[in-house]
Order: sequence, then structure tokens, then C-alpha cells
Amino acid sequence: MKTVTVFLVSFVLTFLLTPLVRWFCLRYSLLDIPSARKVHTRAVPRLGGIAVAVSFIFTILLTCSISVEYQHVFYPKIPGLLAAVTVLCFIGIWDDVRGMRPIGKLIGQVATALILFFADFRVAFFTHPVSGAETPLPYFLSMLLTLFWVIGMINAVNLIDGLDGLATGIVCISSFCMLFVGFYLKSPVTMLFFSVVCGSSLGFLYYNFPPAKIFLGDTGSMFLGLLMAVAGLVGFQFKLATAVTLIVPICVMAIPIYDAALAILRRIRKKGSVFVADKKHLHHRFLEFGFSQRQIVAGFYLATMYFGIIAFLFVLIRNHYALILLVLLAMGLFMGIRAIGFIERKIKLIHRLESQQRK
Repeated sequence: MKTVTVFLVSFVLTFLLTPLVRWFCLRYSLLDIPSARKVHTRAVPRLGGIAVAVSFIFTILLTCSISVEYQHVFYPKIPGLLAAVTVLCFIGIWDDVRGMRPIGKLIGQVATALILFFADFRVAFFTHPVSGAETPLPYFLSMLLTLFWVIGMINAVNLIDGLDGLATGIVCISSFCMLFVGFYLKSPVTMLFFSVVCGSSLGFLYYNFPPAKIFLGDTGSMFLGLLMAVAGLVGFQFKLATAVTLIVPICVMAIPIYDAALAILRRIRKKGSVFVADKKHLHHRFLEFGFSQRQIVAGFYLATMYFGIIAFLFVLIRNHYALILLVLLAMGLFMGIRAIGFIERKIKLIHRLESQQRK
């Protein structure tokens, strides 16, 4: 019952705050202007992430202040979480309003990750893939892995935010899947956290679904990425039989993570800067296939639900089967992207032949 109440509070608060933020953006011309790199064709307000962040923070603070059950476990971590959120949201707002160089954003993300690490949000253990035994990681290695995880997840969500409702919906579905995992594991803190994330993102999705009335902006996409990163660091009792205890959030967020990894590899292979944006992300490629924004978003939602089911299987199966499932998941992702590349090449060949025939 508490989970439902928390979900409703965060949902209603975001639902009410978003129109106010949209009015403010329209009033002061804080708009995302169309360009050659962007999909949308009209100016859209771009600071919607503020509504999501305010709703999340308010609901977490309210719940912890009135519930003794959550105070002992989660409340001590709130100052560190709020400090990280403040730094990252400031960077996002500055980038949305004034623009910021990629290196500046990266420095801010590193600072955010370090704040979380020193606030005891960290990758602290290595889990044996067969026995399930946990081994504490050395301090420096723990810091490096935490930085890699937080920065990677922030940018994964930020990069996937290229179509109306895509990043918001993926995070909403992912948080619901992890909420279900928390319910199965009887983890009150897990249920609290993800009920707030799910409610906040769903309340915003009403305005963000194509055609979007307001965008998350870098403020919102980086904030949602931060929340999904925290999911693997706050100690949500995911006692999993895999090589890393981050496997559940990795699995439910497989699409953004995979897309971000491909983008980095693609830019390195072309000997360009990994910070230079392009239109070769998964959603852009599906647009080239002729799918509409709504069709692509719906397809990605279904894929995220599928990966959520796979994530839940990691909780259910025995130790020595978990690594096999992880390998099968990686193979499926690899074959999927190879299939997309094959279709792309065929379409380009057809277009080339049609062009030659017209000549």
C-alpha cells in the first residue's frame, strides 16, 4: 500500500508540475530549435526534466520523513544523493539554456560520480559467477568501476533521448521491472525508490509521448540516467549469481547501454571524437527504414519489457545457470544489431539500383 501511495504522489506531482515548466519555457523562449541533427521539425520547450527531478526529490524526502521503515536504511544516503542530483541538474540546465562543451559536461559527470562514491554509492563487491560468493573490491578499483558505471549510465540515457517519449518510456518500464524485482525480493527500499522513479517518469510521459509537448532536455535525460545508475549502487538486496551485481539494471537498460556502446565504438572507428553527435543511433536507423516515431518508440518499449523479463530470470535461476543466460543475452543483442546492419545494406543497395535505373 505504501508503494502505491508513493507512486501516486510522484505521478501526480510530475503531472501537475510539467505544464508549469512548459509555460515557463514558452514564456522565456527556452526551446529546442530544429536542426539537421534533430528529428523534430518544430520548436519545443526543453526543460521538462526539472519537473521530474523536483517530483522525485520531494517524494523521497516526504516519504523518508514520515516513514520510520525507510529512515534507517535510505535516509542516511539522501544528502549524498541530493548533492549529486544538484550538481548534475545544474550542468543540465546550463547546457539546455546556454550550451556547454562536451568536456565540461564530462567533468560535471565525473564530479557527480565522485560525490556518489564518497556518499557510499559504490560498486563494492565482485560476485563469483558460480558460487555466488562476494569478494570486496580494492578501494581504487571500486572507485574506477563506480565512475565508469555512473558516467556510462548517464550518457546511455542521454544518447537514447532522440525521439519523443523514448528515454522517458524506457526508464519508466525499466523502473517498473525493477520495482517488481524488489517486490519479489521483499526489499522495501527497492520498492520505494523505483515506485518514485516510475511515478515521476510516467507523469511526464503523458506530455512527452509523440508528438511531444515538452522535452526532457539534457537536464532530464541525465537525471534519469543518474537514477538508473544509483539503482545498482544503493544496495537493493539483489543477491544475484553473476559476475557483477549490476546485472539487473544492465539487463533492463540493455537498449540504451548497447546503443551508447555502439556509438562510442562507431566514432572511435571513424577516428573522430566520441563527443561529436551523429544520426546513427538505433532509433535514427529505424527512421531510415521508414518506421514512424510512434512505431519505433512502441517497439523499443516492447523490447525493454522483454529485457525486463530476462532480468527477472536472473533473480530466479540458480547460480551456475546465470552466466549462461548472460552469454545468451549478449549473443541475442549481437545478432540483433547484425540483422539491422544487414537490412541497412540491402536498403542502400536497392536505393542505389533505383537511382541508376532513373539515370
